[in-house]
This record gives sequence, C-alpha cells and structure tokens, in this order.
Amino acid sequence: MLNGFKNAVELDFSLEENRKKLEEAFAQVDAEKGRIYPLMIGGEKIETEKKIVSISPATKEVLGYACSCSQELADQAIRTAHEAFASWSLTPAEERIRCLRRLTCLIEENRFILDAWNVEESGKNWGEADGELCEALDFFNSYAMHMEELDKGLELVPTDEFTKCIYIPIGVGAIVPPWNFPLSICGGMVASALVTGNCVICKPSSDTPIVAYKFMELCLKAGFPAGAVNYIPGSGSEIGDYIVEHPLTRFINFTGSKTVGCRINERAAKVAEGQKWLKRVVAEMGGKNAIIVDSTADIKKAAQGIASSAFTFQGQKCSACSRALVMSDVYDELVEEVVACARTLKEDQGSGRRNAAMGPVINQAAYDSITGYVEVARKEGNIVYGGNYSDAEGFYIEPTVVRDVDKDARIANEEIFGPVLAIVKVESFDKALEIANQTEYGLTGSVYSETRENIRKAKLNFHVGNLYFNRKSTAAVVLQHPFGGFNMSGTDAKTGTKDYLTNFLNLKSITEDLK
Repeated sequence: MLNGFKNAVELDFSLEENRKKLEEAFAQVDAEKGRIYPLMIGGEKIETEKKIVSISPATKEVLGYACSCSQELADQAIRTAHEAFASWSLTPAEERIRCLRRLTCLIEENRFILDAWNVEESGKNWGEADGELCEALDFFNSYAMHMEELDKGLELVPTDEFTKCIYIPIGVGAIVPPWNFPLSICGGMVASALVTGNCVICKPSSDTPIVAYKFMELCLKAGFPAGAVNYIPGSGSEIGDYIVEHPLTRFINFTGSKTVGCRINERAAKVAEGQKWLKRVVAEMGGKNAIIVDSTADIKKAAQGIASSAFTFQGQKCSACSRALVMSDVYDELVEEVVACARTLKEDQGSGRRNAAMGPVINQAAYDSITGYVEVARKEGNIVYGGNYSDAEGFYIEPTVVRDVDKDARIANEEIFGPVLAIVKVESFDKALEIANQTEYGLTGSVYSETRENIRKAKLNFHVGNLYFNRKSTAAVVLQHPFGGFNMSGTDAKTGTKDYLTNFLNLKSITEDLK
C-alpha cells in the first residue's frame, strides 16, 4: 500500500439504506430539472443568452440549460486564470493538497446526488455511476499523495555546492474532458492541474455540463481560488480552437476523439504572437481494442469478459472491446457463449434510473453513427445477435454480435464507440497478434490463454498501453492499472501516477556556490 493509499469501495445497492438514499437523490434531481447553469469565471457566475441543452439520453427529457461561452468570455476566463496563477503557483504544496483532501470529503458528502445526476445525464446505471465516483476519489487521493512526494524535489548526489531540483507549476491549462466519464475524468484532469499549482479553464462536454458544474462548484467550496477554477462550457466550433491557440494557454489536457485530439495537437504546436513557451498536450483519444482468445482459454470466462468489455455502458468506454480475435478450433463455441451473454444483457435493457444492465447511447449523433455501423455490419459479416435499435423514447441499441468478419473490414478497424462487436476467426496466435496491432490505435487489449508461450509473446508484441490476461479489457483501477494508450490512442500519460503530474510541472535545477 503506497503511503496508506487505499482504493475507494463502491456502494452496495442491495442494501435498502443505499437504495433509499439514491432514490431521494433522484427526487432532488427531478426538483432541479430545467435550471440554468451559468459560467463561472473568477468566482463570478455569468449567464449568457446562448444555452447548451442537456438532454437525458434515456428519455430525451430536458435536464437543464448550461450557458454557452463566447470567445470574449473565454478570453476573460483565460486572463483571469493567468492572473490567479501569480499567487496560486506560489501557494505551498501543503495548502494545495489540503484543498484536494477537502474536495475528496465533499465528493463523499455529495455522493448520492452526484451519482444521480450522472445516471440522468450520461445514461449510466447505478453501479457504473458510483464506480466512476470511486475512480474520482482514487484520483484525488493518489494525486495528493504524489504531490507530497514531488514537493520534495528530485534527489541529487551530494556536492560542495548547495543544489536542489524542484518541481514548479507552469501556467494556465485548458481542460477538455469527455462525456462518458463526466465526473472521474473531468475531476482527475482538473485536480491534477490544480494540486500541481496551475490554474484551469474547464470546457466540459456539451452532453454532460451539469455533472461538471456540480463538480466545479465543489472545487470552489473546497478552497481552490475562484480565479484558479473557471467553468466555461461552449461550442467546440466557437471556442475550441480559440482556447487552444490563446497565447496565455500553457497546456491542454484533452480526452475525446482522435479527430479532435489531432486537431488540438496541431493547433497547439503553432506559436502565437506573445507566447513564451511551447505548449504541452496531454491527450487520450480513441481505441479499437481487441481481445484474443486462443485454443487453451477458458471459453466461458473469455465470453463473459468479451461481452462485459463490449457491452457494459453500451460500449462507450474508450477501453471497450470491439474486436474479438478467436482461434478457429474454439471459434463457434466462443461465439455461442458471447451470444448467450449478450442475450442476458439485452433482457435487462432500459434507463439507468431503473438500474438496467444496459442503457442508452449518449445522443442522437452517436445513435446515428453506431446504427450506421450496424448496417455496415450486415454487409461485412453475419449478425448472430442484436442488430435492432430504436430512438423513439431514448437512444437504445441492442448489443450486436457480428461473426465471420474479415480482418480488413471496416467494423474490424474503425472505432464505433457503441455496442457492436466484430468477431474475427484466426488460424494462429501469431496471426491474432498481427491483426490486433494492425489498427492505428493502441489503448487496451486482453488475451485469454493458458499457454505461457502465448502470454510471453503478447507481453512483448501486443502494442497497447494497457494489456490484460484472462480478464476483461475494461475497469482499470487507479494505481492498480495506470491508464493511457499508444499511437493514435494518445500520449500515454498514465493517469493516477506521479508521472502523470509531471506533465503539468517544470523541473528547475538550482545551484549555489558556497565558497
């Protein structure tokens, strides 16, 4: 156990007490629906005429309205953060850590209402929402612990001179989190920047602005300075490039699609007039994650792992499995078992509010994209389960299992980000590794095998940031499975680690001649 670090424990919703508290939180959510959520810049709450409508993916009900930030207000937020940096950057690490510890307590105190809003706004079920909250707590506790270590500086060899090497914050960070983990990823991105002494502007996803607002309110309540914490939801087309290219932006921390991540990287590389630094980009992007099953695998266990990885949270985790590469002699058996698992999930599909195993996808655009791939799947393989969908009440797509897919098919290579699984037959383990590595991504992967030689080969040649054996490819736990990917999956900044914090710090060497 690292300095007493202990992972947070998820709530047991089989207990009547916990169920009752969450139902009470849902009642509070209902009472708050339709509210307007202003920008927060330097502690001032600013309402704008233009609004972002937050819609429940399960019911299409309007949940609330987030004010949309203009370029003028984005400039104000960045300059406010820059001014706050002058004092926050000099605040002792001990005080910054105290604020983060206080934030952890506030998250725990507001656990049920945060879970309830996450269920409503992102479409998660109860367990997925609370699991995400636990991840947020783990991020905060780990970053507080790591900052204590980094504050000691870099250990140096003794000399006749006075020498030390210290970590110092770097400036204003643009935080651009995703909708699929609106609390834990947003929280981890913001907290890592703040505890290292930087100031932030946070532009949350337009799909989940309310969860982000609730979190940012707690940041201010925890004692982080108003100017250091700024909340500016807005259209990516209007302020996305602007905040990346602004000369006072020092770094961009982004989680989302490959397309947007590449654009951020390109725009950040251009030095603006008046800019004194090269900007840093920390990016986690997409994936086309594969699970390999060889002839010696426990087929039932492999099928359960594949189905869970592919279909929980509707396949909307960046770590989700969307390709199964299966040896030919166990192929039919594996497909049958996966179908059985998918059928069980389909039998419990509905809104997260009623705690269904499978819920909706996030919005109309995602629904249209994923169902488009379902239609492609009809041509590129044999749909043996699922393939049905409806957006009459919410954005619901059945878990879809496609067999007899060619390794070069679109559904075997393009990111779908939904509950569509392509199963490819392979004749050898080496061929499976070759296919696993053929996409432009490198985020997660898993291997089900009892053959040590195959496990050894995969450890060396399966090129992903997070590789698992005989378990699913999702559900990374902070400081058990540091998370981040290779290639077009991102910059491999492993979340939850001490190394992750160094993305937002400079290392300054100081030497004084004492003679």
